[in-house]
Amino acid sequence: MRNPKKILIESLILFLLVSGCSNKGDTAAENQVVIGVDDRVLTLAEFNEYFEPIRMCCDETQAENSGAMREARHRFLLQLVEEMIILRRADELSVDVSPQELDEAVADFQKDYPEGGFEDVFLRQAISFEAWKERLEKRLLMQKVIQKELFKKILVTPQEIKDYYDKHWQEWSHGEQIRARHILLPSEDQANNILEQLENGDDFATLARLHSVAPEAQCGGDMGYVVRSQLPGCLEETLFELDPGTVSAVVKTPYGFHIFQVIEKRQASKPNIEDCIEKIKQDIQKERMGAAYGPWLARLRSRYCIKINKEVI
Repeated sequence: MRNPKKILIESLILFLLVSGCSNKGDTAAENQVVIGVDDRVLTLAEFNEYFEPIRMCCDETQAENSGAMREARHRFLLQLVEEMIILRRADELSVDVSPQELDEAVADFQKDYPEGGFEDVFLRQAISFEAWKERLEKRLLMQKVIQKELFKKILVTPQEIKDYYDKHWQEWSHGEQIRARHILLPSEDQANNILEQLENGDDFATLARLHSVAPEAQCGGDMGYVVRSQLPGCLEETLFELDPGTVSAVVKTPYGFHIFQVIEKRQASKPNIEDCIEKIKQDIQKERMGAAYGPWLARLRSRYCIKINKEVI
């Protein structure tokens, strides 16, 4: 499964946010205003710049279909109008993003990439890091406005929390879980040799780092928590029969030869409502915010002077 933060980085690159006026473009056509929201304007040159990464991602058939491309440009135009309206509201509310908040957001994205991988995203899309950072700042600004205007104003009562819990608690419950370490070796002789070292008291995590060929080797073989049915039957049967602290015999599978050590077991349980309160509140707020977003945006539309020049795109 792809990392959500990586998806967001790439979506921020593809769906570039408006960043006010620019000096790009010196022809009359390029300087035509495509969108105006009060004193915020977007020129044709800026629109084309922001749309270019989307155009590049279209397949050859789509790119050659003028009707499909025009429809895509119109959809993108409507998205930019919506974004500019929210950014205009940020001006009214004097909402801003501090340098520290922006740096923390960038660092949060970077930590999910291997060394050099974060920069590679921008090279592949021909987008500069500074340009992406400016768009990220706009995205954070929009999130702040929505949080202030909608999310924080939605109050959730204790009875609503209880009703939601009664309806959804099974979604958050879990069966029996086990946390284990794992060593995977390509040959039976190697596995038997490692097992002998473990029986003589050597540290499982250290041996995993040194010898295991499994993906979690550098984490000392730590697989995290595993729920029944997540593993092949032969491995699951071995794992769930072990007591915490014990080491398995060598288990052969088509992937190689496995040794496990159980760290902890958790029994199947129903979650406590107290542990779910914050999640429940957020889920209810998100549901209501979805319903409130359209009317809120419509009210903003009615208070601003909005001009859209579809013909020039």
